[in-house]
Amino acid sequence: MIARADITGLILCGGAGSRIDGRDKPLENLAGAPLVEHVRQRLLPQVAHIVISCNRNAPVYARWGDTIVADDMPECGPLAGIAAGLARIETDYLFACPGDAPFLSTTLVERLAGALDHDATDIVLPHDGVRRQPLFLLIRRSLTTTLRRYLDAGGRAVHTFIDQQRHVVVDAAFEAESFVNINTPAELDAATSAYRRRHGQRHRCTT
Repeated sequence: MIARADITGLILCGGAGSRIDGRDKPLENLAGAPLVEHVRQRLLPQVAHIVISCNRNAPVYARWGDTIVADDMPECGPLAGIAAGLARIETDYLFACPGDAPFLSTTLVERLAGALDHDATDIVLPHDGVRRQPLFLLIRRSLTTTLRRYLDAGGRAVHTFIDQQRHVVVDAAFEAESFVNINTPAELDAATSAYRRRHGQRHRCTT
Protein backbone atom coordinates (compact mmCIF):
# COMPACT_ATOMS: atom_id res chain seq x y z
CA MET A 1 0.00 0.00 0.00
CA ILE A 2 1.32 3.42 -0.96
CA ALA A 3 1.58 5.72 2.04
CA ARG A 4 0.00 9.16 2.10
CA ALA A 5 3.50 10.60 2.51
CA ASP A 6 4.38 9.25 -0.95
CA ILE A 7 1.55 11.05 -2.75
CA THR A 8 1.28 14.70 -3.79
CA GLY A 9 -2.13 16.09 -4.69
CA LEU A 10 -2.46 18.24 -7.81
CA ILE A 11 -5.50 20.48 -8.29
CA LEU A 12 -5.96 21.39 -11.94
CA CYS A 13 -7.06 25.02 -12.29
CA GLY A 14 -5.76 25.92 -15.73
CA GLY A 15 -8.97 25.93 -17.77
CA ALA A 16 -10.09 28.90 -19.82
CA GLY A 17 -13.62 29.02 -18.38
CA SER A 18 -15.08 29.38 -21.88
CA ARG A 19 -18.56 28.29 -20.80
CA ILE A 20 -18.74 30.86 -17.99
CA ASP A 21 -17.67 33.91 -19.99
CA GLY A 22 -13.95 33.36 -19.44
CA ARG A 23 -14.08 33.57 -15.66
CA ASP A 24 -11.58 31.55 -13.63
CA LYS A 25 -13.90 28.65 -12.84
CA PRO A 26 -12.27 27.18 -9.69
CA LEU A 27 -12.60 30.62 -8.09
CA GLU A 28 -16.38 30.65 -8.59
CA ASN A 29 -18.31 30.67 -5.33
CA LEU A 30 -20.21 27.67 -4.01
CA ALA A 31 -22.00 28.04 -0.66
CA GLY A 32 -19.65 30.72 0.63
CA ALA A 33 -16.30 29.48 -0.67
CA PRO A 34 -14.50 29.10 -4.02
CA LEU A 35 -14.76 25.71 -5.70
CA VAL A 36 -11.02 25.19 -5.28
CA GLU A 37 -11.35 25.60 -1.53
CA HIS A 38 -13.92 22.81 -1.39
CA VAL A 39 -11.58 20.58 -3.39
CA ARG A 40 -8.59 21.42 -1.19
CA GLN A 41 -10.50 20.73 2.01
CA ARG A 42 -11.44 17.26 0.80
CA LEU A 43 -8.06 16.44 -0.75
CA LEU A 44 -5.72 17.68 1.98
CA PRO A 45 -6.21 14.75 4.42
CA GLN A 46 -5.42 12.28 1.62
CA VAL A 47 -2.02 13.55 0.44
CA ALA A 48 1.31 14.83 1.72
CA HIS A 49 1.35 18.13 -0.20
CA ILE A 50 -0.90 20.08 -2.52
CA VAL A 51 0.21 21.60 -5.82
CA ILE A 52 -2.08 23.86 -7.83
CA SER A 53 -1.65 24.17 -11.57
CA CYS A 54 -2.98 27.48 -12.89
CA ASN A 55 -2.34 29.89 -15.75
CA ARG A 56 -3.67 33.04 -14.08
CA ASN A 57 -4.39 34.43 -10.63
CA ALA A 58 -1.39 32.63 -9.12
CA PRO A 59 -1.23 34.92 -6.05
CA VAL A 60 -4.86 34.08 -5.30
CA TYR A 61 -4.34 30.33 -5.66
CA ALA A 62 -1.32 30.49 -3.35
CA ARG A 63 -3.82 30.57 -0.51
CA TRP A 64 -4.72 26.93 -1.15
CA GLY A 65 -1.56 25.27 -2.48
CA ASP A 66 1.84 24.47 -0.99
CA THR A 67 3.26 24.97 -4.49
CA ILE A 68 1.85 26.84 -7.50
CA VAL A 69 2.88 25.81 -11.02
CA ALA A 70 2.01 27.19 -14.45
CA ASP A 71 1.69 25.17 -17.63
CA ASP A 72 4.63 25.77 -19.92
CA MET A 73 2.41 24.38 -22.71
CA PRO A 74 -0.81 26.30 -21.93
CA GLU A 75 -2.68 25.25 -25.07
CA CYS A 76 -2.32 21.54 -24.38
CA GLY A 77 -5.22 21.00 -21.99
CA PRO A 78 -5.18 19.24 -18.62
CA LEU A 79 -2.28 16.96 -19.52
CA ALA A 80 -0.04 20.03 -19.57
CA GLY A 81 -1.07 20.77 -16.01
CA ILE A 82 -0.32 17.19 -14.99
CA ALA A 83 3.07 17.39 -16.71
CA ALA A 84 3.87 20.63 -14.88
CA GLY A 85 2.90 19.03 -11.58
CA LEU A 86 4.94 15.89 -12.19
CA ALA A 87 7.99 18.01 -12.96
CA ARG A 88 7.81 19.74 -9.56
CA ILE A 89 6.89 17.03 -7.08
CA GLU A 90 9.29 15.13 -4.85
CA THR A 91 6.99 12.20 -4.02
CA ASP A 92 6.85 9.06 -6.17
CA TYR A 93 3.16 9.48 -6.98
CA LEU A 94 0.82 12.27 -8.01
CA PHE A 95 -2.95 12.32 -7.64
CA ALA A 96 -4.59 14.82 -9.99
CA CYS A 97 -8.13 16.17 -9.83
CA PRO A 98 -10.03 19.14 -11.26
CA GLY A 99 -10.35 22.37 -9.30
CA ASP A 100 -14.08 22.50 -10.04
CA ALA A 101 -15.06 19.15 -8.47
CA PRO A 102 -16.36 20.23 -5.04
CA PHE A 103 -17.67 16.81 -4.01
CA LEU A 104 -14.37 14.97 -4.44
CA SER A 105 -14.40 11.69 -2.52
CA THR A 106 -12.47 11.81 0.74
CA THR A 107 -11.39 8.17 0.30
CA LEU A 108 -10.62 8.04 -3.42
CA VAL A 109 -6.84 8.47 -3.20
CA GLU A 110 -6.50 5.60 -0.75
CA ARG A 111 -8.62 3.30 -2.91
CA LEU A 112 -6.70 4.12 -6.06
CA ALA A 113 -3.42 3.59 -4.23
CA GLY A 114 -4.65 0.21 -3.02
CA ALA A 115 -5.22 -0.89 -6.61
CA LEU A 116 -1.76 0.03 -7.86
CA ASP A 117 0.49 -2.95 -8.49
CA HIS A 118 4.06 -1.77 -7.89
CA ASP A 119 5.40 -4.02 -10.64
CA ALA A 120 2.70 -3.73 -13.29
CA THR A 121 0.82 -0.42 -13.00
CA ASP A 122 1.72 3.20 -13.66
CA ILE A 123 -1.72 4.84 -13.63
CA VAL A 124 -4.90 4.11 -11.69
CA LEU A 125 -8.18 5.87 -12.43
CA PRO A 126 -11.82 5.45 -11.37
CA HIS A 127 -14.93 4.46 -13.34
CA ASP A 128 -18.18 6.11 -12.26
CA GLY A 129 -20.44 3.35 -13.56
CA VAL A 130 -20.94 5.04 -16.93
CA ARG A 131 -17.47 6.14 -18.00
CA ARG A 132 -13.88 6.41 -16.86
CA GLN A 133 -12.87 9.57 -15.03
CA PRO A 134 -9.36 10.28 -16.37
CA LEU A 135 -8.87 13.59 -14.57
CA PHE A 136 -9.06 11.88 -11.19
CA LEU A 137 -5.97 9.76 -11.62
CA LEU A 138 -3.05 8.46 -9.63
CA ILE A 139 0.15 8.47 -11.68
CA ARG A 140 3.79 7.59 -11.08
CA ARG A 141 6.33 10.40 -11.22
CA SER A 142 8.45 8.13 -13.40
CA LEU A 143 6.05 8.91 -16.30
CA THR A 144 7.17 12.56 -16.35
CA THR A 145 9.38 12.14 -19.43
CA THR A 146 6.90 9.86 -21.18
CA LEU A 147 4.12 12.42 -20.79
CA ARG A 148 6.33 15.24 -21.97
CA ARG A 149 7.22 13.29 -25.11
CA TYR A 150 3.54 12.61 -25.77
CA LEU A 151 2.77 16.33 -25.55
CA ASP A 152 5.79 17.30 -27.64
CA ALA A 153 4.59 14.90 -30.35
CA GLY A 154 1.22 16.66 -30.48
CA GLY A 155 -0.73 14.36 -28.17
CA ARG A 156 -3.54 16.03 -26.25
CA ALA A 157 -6.14 13.37 -25.39
CA VAL A 158 -6.00 12.17 -21.79
CA HIS A 159 -7.73 8.87 -22.60
CA THR A 160 -5.23 8.10 -25.35
CA PHE A 161 -2.24 8.76 -23.14
CA ILE A 162 -3.65 6.55 -20.39
CA ASP A 163 -4.38 3.73 -22.84
CA GLN A 164 -0.74 3.77 -23.92
CA GLN A 165 0.43 3.18 -20.34
CA ARG A 166 0.10 0.32 -17.88
CA HIS A 167 -3.11 1.25 -16.13
CA VAL A 168 -5.89 -0.09 -13.91
CA VAL A 169 -9.50 1.09 -13.69
CA VAL A 170 -11.22 1.05 -10.28
CA ASP A 171 -14.98 0.74 -9.87
CA ALA A 172 -16.32 3.89 -8.17
CA ALA A 173 -19.94 3.71 -9.31
CA PHE A 174 -21.16 3.81 -5.71
CA GLU A 175 -19.98 7.42 -5.43
CA ALA A 176 -20.53 8.71 -8.94
CA GLU A 177 -21.65 12.10 -7.60
CA SER A 178 -18.14 12.75 -6.30
CA PHE A 179 -16.93 13.26 -9.89
CA VAL A 180 -19.36 16.08 -10.65
CA ASN A 181 -17.52 19.08 -12.02
CA ILE A 182 -18.87 22.53 -12.73
CA ASN A 183 -18.93 23.81 -16.31
CA THR A 184 -21.88 26.20 -16.52
CA PRO A 185 -23.77 28.62 -14.26
CA ALA A 186 -26.69 26.17 -14.20
CA GLU A 187 -24.40 23.40 -12.96
CA LEU A 188 -23.04 25.72 -10.29
CA ASP A 189 -26.58 26.46 -9.12
CA ALA A 190 -27.36 22.75 -9.02
CA ALA A 191 -24.18 22.01 -7.06
CA THR A 192 -25.00 24.78 -4.59
CA SER A 193 -28.42 23.28 -3.99
CA ALA A 194 -26.88 19.82 -3.53
CA TYR A 195 -24.31 21.19 -1.09
CA ARG A 196 -26.98 22.89 1.00
CA ARG A 197 -29.07 19.73 1.11
CA ARG A 198 -26.05 17.88 2.47
CA HIS A 199 -24.73 20.48 4.87
CA GLY A 200 -27.45 23.01 5.53
CA GLN A 201 -27.13 26.72 4.83
CA ARG A 202 -24.05 27.36 6.97
CA HIS A 203 -20.71 27.49 5.12
CA ARG A 204 -18.34 24.91 6.51
CA CYS A 205 -15.21 25.24 4.42
CA THR A 206 -12.02 26.39 6.10
CA THR A 207 -8.71 27.49 4.71
